Formats: sequence, structure tokens, C-alpha cells
Amino acid sequence: MLDNWKSDNPAETVLLDGQLPPGSVLHPDLSFDARKILFSYCDHTEPNPEMRRFFVYEIGVDGSGLRQITGTDADPLAGTGGRMTVMSEDYDPCYLPDGGFAFISTRNQGGVRCHNGGRYCPTYLLYRCDADGSNVRQLSFGEANEWDPIVMPDGLILW
Repeated sequence: MLDNWKSDNPAETVLLDGQLPPGSVLHPDLSFDARKILFSYCDHTEPNPEMRRFFVYEIGVDGSGLRQITGTDADPLAGTGGRMTVMSEDYDPCYLPDGGFAFISTRNQGGVRCHNGGRYCPTYLLYRCDADGSNVRQLSFGEANEWDPIVMPDGLILW
């Protein structure tokens, strides 16, 4: 958080300081009431770098109320048709007007069709869920990766 950003001496406040292990944070999204932030986080303390993955978290703009929303014990990470051939991960969250949020995920269990090489390359598609992470639903069914959902002023999702 950057306070006094218009001044000659802006002050930085690290909201996650001491709250999560070392890792990566991506794509923060501010709630409509400007009280909470959704973001993707990957824990780098996982010893095997190939098993590190992103999940969706939320925190208050004052640094309180940190919670993991996806990838918890209550989230089965269920893949399409019950398959679990691709490691599920979630990122690029954005708040929706109904209180839920949209995000990009590998839960579809697909692979990029035109990818060559030995590198793992899953397909990321658009999903949504309720604010508590329940009721996960796939919204798109493409064969190519999708990125960066955002809510337009009329409530439609652009991605």
C-alpha cells in the first residue's frame, strides 16, 4: 500500500509482512467498496519448485483478515469429469458485482494443443465462485489460455 503517494515522501506499507511465507504475489484486485484486495499467491517454501502453485487469497486494505479462498481443504480442486491429470492452480482473481469473483484456473484439466517441447503447459480458463470459494463453476470452454478477467461498467466480464 502506498500512502501519501502525491507527496515528495510517499510511505510504503507491506500488507503481507510476516503473514505469509516467502512467495510470489500476482494480480491484486481492489473490491468495489475499496476495503479488500483479492490476489494470487504462490508459496515458495514448497521444496519441489515443480509443485509450487498459485491460489486465491483475500486481505483487508488495512492488512487484517488474510484468508486463503481457493486450494484449501474445503476446495476439492475437482477437475473436469473428475480428472486430476493437471495440477490445479488459480490466479488472476477479480471481484464480481454479486459478491463472488472470477479467476483463471487449470481446473479444466486441459493442455495447450499447439505446445511443443517437454515443458508442462496446462490450459488456463475462466471460472467463478462465491466469495467463500464455494460453488466453483467453469465459465469458458476454449482450447487456448485465457488471462486477466476484468468487470466492465455494465457488469460483463472481459478477459
